[in-house]
Amino acid sequence: MIKKGYFIDKEKNQIYNDEILVSSKFYSNNPTLQELEQMIYNGEIEEIFICNYQTEQKIKLEPLPINDVKSEWKTKYKNNISLDYEAYLDDFPNGYCFFVELWESKKGTAFLVLFHHH
Repeated sequence: MIKKGYFIDKEKNQIYNDEILVSSKFYSNNPTLQELEQMIYNGEIEEIFICNYQTEQKIKLEPLPINDVKSEWKTKYKNNISLDYEAYLDDFPNGYCFFVELWESKKGTAFLVLFHHH
C-alpha cells in the first residue's frame, strides 16, 4: 500500500489517514477566535493540520504539532485567522491568512484544518 498520509476526499467530504477514515463530520460549533484559542490550549483539539496543496478531488493535509501552534499562536496564527468564507490578504499581517475548518474525530474531539492563503 502506498502511504498517502492525511487528506480530505472532496467528493466524499471525509478525512482519511492513508485509507483509514478518521472523520466524516464537520464540528457542530463554529467557534469565535477566542473559543478556538481555548480549544487549542484546553486539549479539545486532537490534531491540527495545514493545507498548502489541493486538487479538485483531494486536499493534502500536513500535521502540525500542537505545541508548535501554541508557541507561535500570538505571532503566527492568532492575527492571521479568518473565520469568514472570504478575506482580503491586505487585512492581515504579513499578507497571509488561514481559513479554518473544524472536523469531529471519532473520539468526539476536534481536528483543526488550517488552509494557508498567501
